[in-house]
Amino acid sequence: MLSDPHPLRDIVYRSFSRYLRVTPSGFQMPSGHILQSLPVQMLCFHHARTLYKDKNPSCRSLDGIQSLTEGRSCSSCLLRKNCTPQICLEFLHDHMPFKLILSYTSARNFLSFLSTLSKNRQPLENTPSVIFVRDRARWGEVCFSPSPNPPPTNP
Repeated sequence: MLSDPHPLRDIVYRSFSRYLRVTPSGFQMPSGHILQSLPVQMLCFHHARTLYKDKNPSCRSLDGIQSLTEGRSCSSCLLRKNCTPQICLEFLHDHMPFKLILSYTSARNFLSFLSTLSKNRQPLENTPSVIFVRDRARWGEVCFSPSPNPPPTNP
């Protein structure tokens, strides 16, 4: 989670953060532009859950505890076993806060990235990184690089 000593900054980041959409060709920015890679400054991550019906989200929790759409506790929900566990990643790109909900494969890549940082005794918070998308035909896989070097071009 955020270990920012400035709680006001944390409130501002969470209030003004935007969600990014992942497409096979890259990240769809709020302006509509598609970018294959983004230099970012990592802030934090947390658990999330989404219930899909007909491949569309019908219920979501950004903390795995309380539903945003239904307003009920996830622990008492009878549909919880049908939810998809996910990771919600928060970061800055060009000094703007963003959130990205990671699907299974992208979440696995993130956990591997987190493990690499841990082995190097490097905290996630404020780590300059690059996130990029690998084209998987019908979906985009988010990958992570612990330094601002250009991402590999061959998947």
